[in-house]
Amino acid sequence: MIYALGHPSILLGLLAGFLIGVPARAALQRVVTRPGGLRRRGRLSAVGHRRTRLGWPGYLDPFGAVAVLLSGVGWGPRVEARRTPMTDVLMLLVALAVHGALTALGLAAFALADGALSGVGLIDVSSVLHGDGIVALVTAGGAARNVALGFAMVNLACGILTLVPIPPLELGVILWSRLPRSPQTRRIAYHVLEEQWGVAVLLVLLLLPLAGHPPALLAVVNAIGRPILEAL
Repeated sequence: MIYALGHPSILLGLLAGFLIGVPARAALQRVVTRPGGLRRRGRLSAVGHRRTRLGWPGYLDPFGAVAVLLSGVGWGPRVEARRTPMTDVLMLLVALAVHGALTALGLAAFALADGALSGVGLIDVSSVLHGDGIVALVTAGGAARNVALGFAMVNLACGILTLVPIPPLELGVILWSRLPRSPQTRRIAYHVLEEQWGVAVLLVLLLLPLAGHPPALLAVVNAIGRPILEAL
């Protein structure tokens, strides 16, 4: 988000989109994975299974918040629940559904503010996340449009990021939790799932540019996001 400081309206949309999307995702994941009815729900934790008290700050992951500040996209806390194939799939589907719905909401608000959805398909998602000049060109003339566009793009990016197979992202947790249970793979999985190895890899892939191109994970977000936007 720090790259978008030159475009306050876009920055506002990015901030609102992340602070609404990630807590909403975590809250709904807790509900659908509760093991014992309405009075028992999955716990929230950051990396390393450090338990957090409920309350609004508990629905954010500190490393995910740092990632969104530095790169424009981040992640939420892990939900601690009894891990079964069903709960894993539910958590992944909830993440995709919440961010997908909020992306659609942001794009609808963009259209209602007289934004041209056909123009959105011409830009990269990372351009909005970084507040690049092309964003100001495409959405010039309306702060409301910029806020709506930032709101939509940060949720689209967060939704795509859940599909990256690196913990603590949802698909990463699913795949690394299902590794064969040999001593060596258990040791590797422990470092990746319970320590901060996955977070370090994610930050490098989100922040390190590649020979004049966006960082690797932002390039993935662009590659998946552009066909979605072009289909509008």
